[in-house]
Amino acid sequence: MRAVILLPGDYDEDDYLRAAQQYAALVRAGDWNGFTQTNYRAEHPPLAKILFGFSILSVPEAPLIPDRPTTAEPDKFLPAAQLHSARTSGAIIGTLTVALISLVNPLAGLFLAIHAMTIKYVDQVMLEALPALTSLAMVLAYLKSKTAQRKTGWLMASAILLGLTAASKYLYCVAGIAILADWMLDARKDENAPRPYAAMVLWGLLALIVFFATDPYLWPDPLGRLRDSVLYHAAYSSGASEVQDAGLPFWQPLVWLNTSPYSWHKGVFLFGLDPLIALLAAFGLSRLWKKERVHVLWLGIGIFFLLIWPTKWPQYIIMLTAPLALAAANGVMTLIIQPLQNWLTRPKSKIFPIKSHSDLRQAWPWLIPGLLAFAIFTLIPLFFQLGVSLTDFNSISIKDGLNGGIWREVWGGLTGSIQPVATEFPFRAREVHFTGPRTYLPTLDFITGNGVLVFNILWTIVSVALQAALGIGAALLLWQRGIKFRRGWEAVFILPWAIPEMIGALMWLNVFAPTTGWLSLAAQTYGKNIPFGFLLGWEHSSSLWALVLLIAAVWYGFPFMMLAASAGLKLVPVEVFDAAQLDGASAWQTFRHVTWPLLMPLVIPAIIVRGIFAFNQFYLFQTFQIGSGTLATLSYNFFNPSGYFINGQFAVSAVLNIITLIILIGFVILFNRWSKAGEGVTYA
Repeated sequence: MRAVILLPGDYDEDDYLRAAQQYAALVRAGDWNGFTQTNYRAEHPPLAKILFGFSILSVPEAPLIPDRPTTAEPDKFLPAAQLHSARTSGAIIGTLTVALISLVNPLAGLFLAIHAMTIKYVDQVMLEALPALTSLAMVLAYLKSKTAQRKTGWLMASAILLGLTAASKYLYCVAGIAILADWMLDARKDENAPRPYAAMVLWGLLALIVFFATDPYLWPDPLGRLRDSVLYHAAYSSGASEVQDAGLPFWQPLVWLNTSPYSWHKGVFLFGLDPLIALLAAFGLSRLWKKERVHVLWLGIGIFFLLIWPTKWPQYIIMLTAPLALAAANGVMTLIIQPLQNWLTRPKSKIFPIKSHSDLRQAWPWLIPGLLAFAIFTLIPLFFQLGVSLTDFNSISIKDGLNGGIWREVWGGLTGSIQPVATEFPFRAREVHFTGPRTYLPTLDFITGNGVLVFNILWTIVSVALQAALGIGAALLLWQRGIKFRRGWEAVFILPWAIPEMIGALMWLNVFAPTTGWLSLAAQTYGKNIPFGFLLGWEHSSSLWALVLLIAAVWYGFPFMMLAASAGLKLVPVEVFDAAQLDGASAWQTFRHVTWPLLMPLVIPAIIVRGIFAFNQFYLFQTFQIGSGTLATLSYNFFNPSGYFINGQFAVSAVLNIITLIILIGFVILFNRWSKAGEGVTYA
């Protein structure tokens, strides 16, 4: 209700409130036949709009809101009473959604209740509240049918709810696709069980009947009007000026999932924990898959659809926040509750292992030189960065900072003799001041809201995955018997790794430079239909420049993976492959069950190393002048006193470096734990 009252008007609210006015007028006049001819913004089905119409019947009528184009700014003069009443109906439905998910998992209900993006778009006059409720109820009814004695009744309820979801907003039907996928996976477990195709068809037919029954606008011409409604979305996503002008990258839905509108509307939301909920969800997916696989399928299919769908508006992610909350609740169990339970139940001898004093005395002479080098080259610079991050140190205060200002302010701040000061970004004070950790939250908000952190993580995952696939593939090819010039091919494949990254980046810039690159010159000579001609103009598209840089990164990184895989293959006993052949294993079965498990102890550490390098990729992005591609490039461009960015912000650069370090430490620990890379090679 706080959001209902305080949120300013947003895009589309005037459209759906106008539709509500039209339906309310039909109800007051008793013109029920008018429902078959009325559907303002017919690209969306009318059920949620009809609900808004009923919600404003209790307030005084107001003049019909003008018909405005989709490119218009939000209407600031909407009738207050009708707006409040329609928003309240959405808030009530949102509360019901939270109550429903709380019956399954109270912690998930808490996460959904404080998810600011959900609150925003459920409490505004949007179409999200009703399909969010019906899609969740549909999935829960399907899950109930798995364990209930009367399966048919719950399946019918699930189908009815799917029809209501489709009649509210088409996009939310991805939950129905997730149900079908889960249904098929269950059927595959028992090869002797009959395939449930007939039940699926009946389930879909019932949903279709409910959809047409609750969409009166389709009754006069069901197929024609449905075709026009669906085709409008395809035309809008590819031709609307507001979509083209937005220029959002294909990964923007992931950015919205990790963004909180807390900073968009100051004083409206009590919490801005959306990024934390998304992070917890990432760690809870494995546990949720084992418990209720359909929720993970719902989340995965929905994200895949949003990634390929050209329109990237933030309200679309509301169709995913229910399974996201469930995954986050399982993430808490995985990261906090379960480890705590394991720690409390472990024997004390394992918690506090007894070490032999003689062993320690023998080890210290060998450990001390390494510890000294580690302290000088790692710990001292790290603590210096941490100290800088607690100040407003910048290029103007560099004289004071290097003459003891940093030490003076940090020591005074930590001992309490100096109080933190509130300074505005960009920092331009001539003397260093202690700010405390208050720079961290705005910086985190910046890198999540602008999508830098999401892109950095996505870049690391995709580039390392492609490098690993290409490197392992090349190693397997060179490992085959009968390969001629094996050493020569290995030298050719290793060559990209032998070239310094900066030189390699310049080489690829010579290929893709917008006007003087080889690709551009070839297009000028032979026309734009040349191979890779679709990459022309990459500098104007975030998706294309990501692809261009990905080509260069994979070229540079795969030789390292190839070397690691080649070393592993040389250690694999030949007898295991002979045994696999005798057992009749196919090539894929041999790789999956024999080769890959034996390669993992050597390949996984290489993946960790490449992951760290990819996360900190710098020269490639800086050469192509993508100043905020990764946290490393962003940190440098904040730091650089003569750069083209907001320059000389040493404190902000230090904050980014500390955040990067924390992320990478977490990545190494969790990936090492998941892959069991610390166990080493157990077969050699």
